[in-house]
Amino acid sequence: MTQSTPVPVGHFRTGRLAEGRPHALDAWRVTTDDAEVAARVASLLGGQPQPNEGGGELAHEVLTKVETVRVLMDGPDAVAAHMILWGSKGILHQCDGLEFLSPEEKKGQPCGCPPRFEDRRLAAKEGRGPMPSINLTFRIAAEPGLGEFRFMTSSWQMAAQLSDLTDALEQVNGPAICDLTLELVVYTTKTGRGVCYRKPVVRVLGSRDTVTTEPPPLAEPTPAPAPSQLRRKARPTPEPTIPSAMESSHSVSVSAALLRQAAEVLGTAGHEETVIAALSEVVAGRQQSAELVRLREQVGKIAAIAEQVLQGRDSSLT
Repeated sequence: MTQSTPVPVGHFRTGRLAEGRPHALDAWRVTTDDAEVAARVASLLGGQPQPNEGGGELAHEVLTKVETVRVLMDGPDAVAAHMILWGSKGILHQCDGLEFLSPEEKKGQPCGCPPRFEDRRLAAKEGRGPMPSINLTFRIAAEPGLGEFRFMTSSWQMAAQLSDLTDALEQVNGPAICDLTLELVVYTTKTGRGVCYRKPVVRVLGSRDTVTTEPPPLAEPTPAPAPSQLRRKARPTPEPTIPSAMESSHSVSVSAALLRQAAEVLGTAGHEETVIAALSEVVAGRQQSAELVRLREQVGKIAAIAEQVLQGRDSSLT
C-alpha cells in the first residue's frame, strides 16, 4: 500500500551511530530538522534536544526515555510496505511480494518471490531475495498538531504481522490509537548462547472515542539483560514454580545457599535483583514479554517473601 503524505516533521529510529559504529537503543530516538519539534518531543517523551551526531541528515535528535509511544495512525493507508533488494548500483528488485514495482520494464510482471514467508526470509539471508521495507506514518497521540512522523524498518517480525495490523486499523472507524513499542526479546539458542534484541511492535488499541490519547506513564525502558544474565548451565535445572496472584500470600521455601549460587551465576547483587533475573530467565524461553509484564507485578511480593524466609534461616545474609 502507498500513500501520498506531507513531508514528515521527524523520524523515529531504533539506533544511532557512535564512533562510527551502529548501536541499538533501549528507547526511541527521534530526529528532526525543527528545533521546536525536538523541544516538544523531549517534553512529551523525555530526554533532551541536542545536535544530531548519531547519523542521518536531520539537524536535531532526542534520545527519549520511553520504549512505548502512544500514536495516532490514520487507517491502513498509514502503512506502506514492499520488498527491496539493493545492489552496488541501486535497486535490483522491488516488489509487493507478488509483482514487480520496479524496474519500469518489469513493473506488473510476477516477481518470482517464494510464496512461503520462511522461504522469502531465507532467500534474503542468502542474498538471493529482497528484504522488507516498511514505512509507518503517524502522529503523537497526545499532540497530533505537532505533525506527522515516520518510522522505517526492515523487521521480518513486523512484516509477518502486517496483514493483522492493517486489518486492525481498518476495523477502527477513523484514526486509530496505537502503541508503538520497542519490545525486548530474550532467548537462548540451541547451542546455549544467550541472545537479546528489541523488535518494533504496533498494537492497535481502538478509536479516540474509546481510548485515551494520553501516553503511557513515563518510565525508564526495561534494560537488556547483561551477558552474565544470559548464561545457561550445560545441565538443565528444573524450572521453579511461580506463584500466581492467588498464591502470593502463601509462604515460599527458599534455600539460602541456592540463592547465593544463583546470584553468582546471574551476576546479580541483592535478593530482589536475583529473583527478578531468575524469573526473567525462566519466562524468556516460554512466553517472553507478555508473561514478564505479569511477573513484574508479582516480583516485589516474591522477593519480600524470600527475604523473610532468609531472615529466619540465615541471619548472615540480612
